Amino acid sequence: MPLAEDQGALLVRPFWILVSIANFIVLLYILRRVLWGPVTRMLDERAQRIREGLEHAEAARREREQMRTEVERLLNEARREAAALSERATKAAEAAAADIRAQAKAEADRIRERGRSDAEQLHQQALAELRGEVASMAVLAAGRILGREVDVNAHRALIERSLDEAGAEIGRS
Repeated sequence: MPLAEDQGALLVRPFWILVSIANFIVLLYILRRVLWGPVTRMLDERAQRIREGLEHAEAARREREQMRTEVERLLNEARREAAALSERATKAAEAAAADIRAQAKAEADRIRERGRSDAEQLHQQALAELRGEVASMAVLAAGRILGREVDVNAHRALIERSLDEAGAEIGRS
C-alpha cells in the first residue's frame, strides 16, 4: 500500500486523532487557566464599573431632582416673603400717608382757629377804637350843640352804655 500513501490519499490514523484531542484538551486547559480567568475577571470588573456608573448616575439624578425641588421651595418661599414685605411696605406707606393727612388737617385746623381768634381780636379792637371815636365825636357834638362844655367822662359812660345796648340788639337779630 505504499502506493496509496504516495498518492496523497487521506488516511485517518487513530493515534494522531488521539494526539490531536489530547493537544486540544491541554490547549483548552492552558487557555482556561491563563486566558479565560483574566478575561473573565476583566469582564466582571468592567460590569462592576458599569453598575457603579449607573448607580452614580441614578444617585446624581435623584440629587438633581431633590435640588430642583429645594430650589422651587426656596423660590416659592422667597416669593411669599417678597409679597409679605410688599404688603407691609404698602400698609406702612398708607399709614404714613394717613398720619401726614391727619397732621396736615390738625395744622390747618390750628391755623384756621388762630386766624379766627386773630380776626375776632382785630374786630374787637377796631370796635373799641370805633366806640372811642364815636364817643369823642358825640361829646364834641353835644358840647357844640349845648354851647357849653359837657362832662366828658359822664357823657362817655352814657354813650358807651347806649352802644352796648345797641350791640346787644344787633346781636339778637
